[in-house]
Amino acid sequence: MRSKISIITVVYNDVSHIVVTMDSVLCQDYPHIEYILVDGYSSDGTTQRIESTITSLATITHKEVKADSLYLEAQLDSNPNVSFKFLSERDSGIYDAMNKGIDLATGEWCNFMNCGDMFFSKESVSKLFAAYQEYLASAGKKAAVIYGDTQIIYDAEHTKIIHAVPNERKNAHKYHHHFIHQSAFIDSATMKHYKYNTYFKIAGDTDFFTKVYNAGLLFWHSAVVVSAFNVEGVSGSLSWRMFWEDLQIGTRYHKLFPIYHTLRYVFWIIPRVVVRNAIPRRFRNQARVLLGKRKQ
Repeated sequence: MRSKISIITVVYNDVSHIVVTMDSVLCQDYPHIEYILVDGYSSDGTTQRIESTITSLATITHKEVKADSLYLEAQLDSNPNVSFKFLSERDSGIYDAMNKGIDLATGEWCNFMNCGDMFFSKESVSKLFAAYQEYLASAGKKAAVIYGDTQIIYDAEHTKIIHAVPNERKNAHKYHHHFIHQSAFIDSATMKHYKYNTYFKIAGDTDFFTKVYNAGLLFWHSAVVVSAFNVEGVSGSLSWRMFWEDLQIGTRYHKLFPIYHTLRYVFWIIPRVVVRNAIPRRFRNQARVLLGKRKQ
C-alpha cells in the first residue's frame, strides 16, 4: 500500500486561480492524498469558492465556524482515500500559513502546491513515488527530501523543462536549493521539526532547505517532471529583500559567502535582468526557451 501524502495549498485573495490548482491536485492518479488548503481569510470570494468546491465533491465530516475563522474536514465521494482539510483564518504571511498547513498534515510526505501552481500531469505524483520506491529497493536509505524537474511556463507559446541539480553534485544545496519548491516532497517528520522561519518574507524555503541539507539529511532527485510553474506576469525587477535574505542564509554556512553573493549580483544577476527587461516580451520568452539556463 502506498503512503498517504499531504499536499498543501496556501492562498489569499486569488479566487481566479484557486480552482485551477485544486483541479490539478484532485486529478492526480495517486490514490492516498490528504489535501490541505490554508486561506488567509480572503475577502474576494476565495474562501467561499473553496468551500463550495469541496462541498460539491465531498462529504463534510467536521466543520467549525467562528467569528474570524472557518475549519472543515471532508472525504472525497469518488475516492474515500482522498480527504480534505480547509482552514481559513488570518495569518502573518505566507510562511506562517504554510506552517499552519504543516501542523494539519498527517501524511508521510508534504508538498506545497500553492495557489496558481499545478502539477505537470495527472501522473506526476505516482511517477515520482514509483521512481522513489525503485530507489529504496536498491539503495535502502530513506531521503528527507525528494525532488523532480519542473516545466516553466513563460506564456501560452513558450515553455521549457528545467532540470534540477542532482544531489550528487558537491554542495548541491549548501547555500540555496537548486530545484523548484513545488516539485519537492518533504518527509513530514522533517517538515514538522524544522518548519519555516517566519522572519523571512521571500526566502523562507531557501532557509528551510539549506538547514535540512547542512544538517546532513538526504536529498534525492528524480528526472520525473513534477510541477508546472507559471512565471507569466511575475515581476522581472530586482529585489533588495531577496538579496538580503539570501545573503543572511548563505553567510551561516561560509564566512566568505557575502563576497561571492555580492559579486554574483553585481556582475551576473543585475546585468542579466537589465538586458532581459530591455527585450520585448515576445522575443524575451523565445530567447529564454532557446538560450536560458537549464540547470537550477
